[in-house]
Order: sequence, then C-alpha cells, then structure tokens
Amino acid sequence: MTNFTFKKMVQIAVIASLSLSPFVNAKTLVNVDGVDISDSIFAPLKQQNPNFNYDTLPDAQKTQLLDEIIGGVIMANAAKKEGLDKTEEFKMASLQLLSQLWLKKQVDSLSKTVSVTQAEAQTFYNNNKSMFITQNAEVRHILVQKEDQAKNLIVEIGKVPKTKTEEKITELAKKFSMDTASKDQGGLVQLPINNPAIPPEFAQEVKKMTAGTYTKAPVKTRYGYYIIYLKKLDAPVTQTFEQVKTQLIDLLKQQKMEGIVQEKLKKLRDTSKITYGN
Repeated sequence: MTNFTFKKMVQIAVIASLSLSPFVNAKTLVNVDGVDISDSIFAPLKQQNPNFNYDTLPDAQKTQLLDEIIGGVIMANAAKKEGLDKTEEFKMASLQLLSQLWLKKQVDSLSKTVSVTQAEAQTFYNNNKSMFITQNAEVRHILVQKEDQAKNLIVEIGKVPKTKTEEKITELAKKFSMDTASKDQGGLVQLPINNPAIPPEFAQEVKKMTAGTYTKAPVKTRYGYYIIYLKKLDAPVTQTFEQVKTQLIDLLKQQKMEGIVQEKLKKLRDTSKITYGN
C-alpha cells in the first residue's frame, strides 16, 4: 500500500474511533477494541482507482490491507488514551479532514444534478474560439536561474558556425539546463505553445522566431531565463467543436459545480461569527 492510501485510511479510522455516524449499508470488516471498521474506509482508495474491489482481492492482499487498517486503529486508540485527541494539532487536523469530507459531499451530490447541454457548450465554443487554437513547436532550450549565466551561454553559442548552432545548444543544455525533463535530450521538447502551462513569454518568443534561429537575448519567465532554439513551428490549427465537445462539457460542468460550492461557502461565511486574533 502507498503511504498516501495508508494515511487516508488512518485518518478515517480516527474519525470512526470518534463514533461519527457510519455510512449507510456499510459492511463491517473488523472490530478493534470496540471500534467497527466498515468497507467505507476504502472510499479514498476507490476514488483514486474506481476498479478497486476489496471483495475480489486475493486473501493475502485482504489480510495485508486489514492488518494496516487494524494498526491504524490501534494507533488512533493509543493516541486517544494519551490525550492526543485533545491537542491543538488534532483539532486542526480534524477540521481539515472534515472540510475535505464536506467538500467531497458537495461535489458528489452536485455531480448527479448539475449538467451542461450541448447548446451551452456550443455557445461557449463560439464565443471563445481562441481558446481552441493549437500550435505545436519543436524546440531546444536551456533554462538557467541567472540572467548573466544565460547571456554568457549565448556568447558561447555565438562563437560556433551557424551549422553547429543546434549541436552547441544541445551540448550546453546537457551541461547547464535546470529543466530535468529535457536536459538529457539536449533540451529537445515538442509542445503546444498555446497551452496555459507554457510560460507566455516563452510562447510569444517562439511565435516570432523562424526555424533554425535562436534567441540572442535571455527570455525571462517565472521559471528562470531561457535560451530557445526553434527547430519547427507548425501552422496554428483551430480544433472543431466536435473534437473538444466532450472535454468542454466536462470543463463547464466542473466550473458550474465550483461556482455553486463557492456560493455556498460565501453564504456560510456571511452567517459565521469570525473574530480575528490580535
């Protein structure tokens, strides 16, 4: 089991030990010192892996899983006996977990009632076509932290003949680039430059370049300073509504649900008594 899964199960076991209401129709798997642990404890695991089914696991895996859960409950009960459930740390952890459970409940409920029509998605698409333009580029790049270092590397690149430019950038990227994902490939990446994850300064610079050239000045971004060599820039292509319809409907549904949850939170906040400390 991963640490993430184990921690989640222990957290839920702590809540169970505090005698919160059990899930409806939950099946008891084991009782530890008077605490019933039901199969609802696997909810976080099933959320991560919808195909997870405790009942179909081999007996050895069931035993291992139950042993971890039992260990978690024993530790939780020991913590209670030592008064750790009265500490500020427990109070804050409990509040955080309860807030997560509340949020999950809202999302689970809304996912069954909130919907987005194809007409709504079509309207959004028509009004935001620029969001659906893709333009792919193939570049080599070097990412460094300091502007002076980037300038020095550009000087080094300028010393070699144009026919050796890409080779030199490849060599320097392997030595100096902070981008560990592309460093071993000499800074070579293929990317959709319209993707919001791409730094806008990087994308804007690539769009101005022609194949076989590199940036003569460092490109400053939130990640550091880039030196970019453009291998190829494809023409921009607008994705059709049919191509993006499914993902767009999912996105708009998610936005609707987020809006409803935020409105609920605002109403709860407006009716809450909040006193700030000195």
